[in-house]
Amino acid sequence: MSVDCHECNRFVRIVFFMLIAAVCLGIITCPSYCQVPSTSETISELPWIKGSTTLAVMPDTQYYAEKYPHHFQAQTRWIAENYEKRNIAYTLHLGDITQHDNQKEWEVAVRCFAVFDGKVPYQLIPGNHDYSGAPRKTQLSKFFPVSKIGKWPTFGGVYEKDKLDNNYHLFRIGKRDWITLGLECGPRKAVIAWANKVLEKYRDHSAIIVTHAYLFRNNRRYDYRHGSQRASPHNFHGDGADGEELWQQLIRKHPNVMIVISGHVATGGLGYLASEGDYGNTVHQMMACYQKMRQGGQGYMRLLEFLPDGKRVQVRTYSPSLKKTRTSKLEDFTFKLQGPTRETPKSVSDIPSTKLLKAPIHRYSFDGKGTNIVDTIRSAHGRLNIAGSKSALDGNGQLVLAGEGHVNLPPGLLPNEDVTFEVWFTPTADSYNWNSPVRFGSRGDWLVYTFRTRTTHRAEIAVNRNNQDIQRNVHVETGTAMHIVVTYDHDGANGSPLLAYYRDGESYGKIRTDLHLKDVEDTNNTLGPFIGKFDELRIYDYPLTLAEVQGNYQAGPNQLGLSK
Repeated sequence: MSVDCHECNRFVRIVFFMLIAAVCLGIITCPSYCQVPSTSETISELPWIKGSTTLAVMPDTQYYAEKYPHHFQAQTRWIAENYEKRNIAYTLHLGDITQHDNQKEWEVAVRCFAVFDGKVPYQLIPGNHDYSGAPRKTQLSKFFPVSKIGKWPTFGGVYEKDKLDNNYHLFRIGKRDWITLGLECGPRKAVIAWANKVLEKYRDHSAIIVTHAYLFRNNRRYDYRHGSQRASPHNFHGDGADGEELWQQLIRKHPNVMIVISGHVATGGLGYLASEGDYGNTVHQMMACYQKMRQGGQGYMRLLEFLPDGKRVQVRTYSPSLKKTRTSKLEDFTFKLQGPTRETPKSVSDIPSTKLLKAPIHRYSFDGKGTNIVDTIRSAHGRLNIAGSKSALDGNGQLVLAGEGHVNLPPGLLPNEDVTFEVWFTPTADSYNWNSPVRFGSRGDWLVYTFRTRTTHRAEIAVNRNNQDIQRNVHVETGTAMHIVVTYDHDGANGSPLLAYYRDGESYGKIRTDLHLKDVEDTNNTLGPFIGKFDELRIYDYPLTLAEVQGNYQAGPNQLGLSK
């Protein structure tokens, strides 16, 4: 039996158009994976509240620069054309401007941003794809020279001369002064120190922080302690902070930080998190990345509309290429700006604390006189070396070290798996240079807390001279007591060892380490040489929690609180 092909084609066409009609009428629905989430508003219909001020935010354009420049052009053209209509104060790029950091792709970026010249100010930062060759080498500043951008009246400054990698800009929205601080991918320790100074200098400006990799999927910050997180910025090129580290070391500490924006996360590239800073300010953290969509994102970008009331910000997501918006709860929402609610940062007393799970295994309280340093728990007594020094037990419960003198503690104080050492002391010198209040170890192995300088301190573990550390800039007042806790948890980082450091009841940093406590040969354990007064030293065979650290700090030395 033969079939007329014309009749067959006619039948197929009829069925096809019937299916299309059924979908349009709602009789048949597409599965969720093939639906386009959002409306189909035109440019002129894109909602906007009169009197608002807009920040345009461009997520990763790497694939546009490589293959689909028309989306890049559509974004910058739309921003330039709507600059006055929508009162666009600034455009912020989230990094990964290019895919391969090559000349062709940077030239695409230059052409696209050319429509902003003399009209729209913008901020650029490098993403991981903007680096190539040597660590942190990028052509960003070659194609967008600081000598040009630095002439803008809104330009604030850079971390390194003639390098745009870390920069800030100053502008005004309504009655509020703003600073937008752009940081490199995985900011280095020195960059974070610089950023802290910038935010403190412009304390009267509300602050936005823009960095490429900060928020991860599931509305949480990148945190290497949680195990595998794809493309984590932690230790990027050997020295880079992830989201949680950046939060702890920079963002939470400043009352003026209001917003943090990042991109980077290719799969599931949407996120939002609101967190309270130390001064009670609400920090709105959001992530947007569309590079996994067709043609690298189909031109979708963010618009932050600061409403005329000066209190609310409307977040919208729009593609000038498609003339469409996306209206999911992570792409179309409003948040309220909440400044500081307290004049001083949150104190340890504001944070819940608990008593100790169990007692320490060694405890030195420095009672009596003479040279015997008594362990009141296990009789692992030490001896004060006072030859040629003014070091002494003062008879009032304090050990006074004058620099030359130190305490020799017996070997074998460290357990094999987990440990905490906790010390109360008061520095009395005006300067320090690699002086350690507490040190456990030998010639090539150690677990130590040291004053690298008076204001730069380090908690460190080393095996066979291979060392890993937490180093922080700290404020030290001569004559003011300090409470220092260092913990080592052999499986605290999702099965890997975790080194943590606390000062005066607050966390000062945590790092995953591949060094094992059991490999530290503690045959030369000491207090000092150091110039200061010591109140108590404790050693535990488990890692204290933050709540336990805070409980001990609040109780003070010589007060051992145990859970029943």
